[in-house]
Amino acid sequence: MEDLIPTPYGEVSANGLAELQSSFDTRQLLHAVDELDRFCAEWRKELRDDLLVLHSMAHTVINDAPLTAAPGKVSLTEAAYLLSDEFREWRKSLQTAVTLLDQIAKIAPE
Repeated sequence: MEDLIPTPYGEVSANGLAELQSSFDTRQLLHAVDELDRFCAEWRKELRDDLLVLHSMAHTVINDAPLTAAPGKVSLTEAAYLLSDEFREWRKSLQTAVTLLDQIAKIAPE
């Protein structure tokens, strides 16, 4: 039977808590907040619009729909690549946040 420690926020595993206390830097959570704030700002400022433009381009090319966005300097495939690359970068930040949260969640009593 595992040892549990009562906290103001519920019981946690004594071994898991001891491990976190020796290795977990809670400032990483604040960094994750900053990263998510940057993502949300970037989403509102640019990514959303870029994805909508890409949809318009793809709709025209794939569905033979009428042109709704003026052709620009970037091709459909370049726009898709650039956006997917941007989302890959953000996925790293989001995965870091998930990893941090999982570490804390692991100290739950079994």
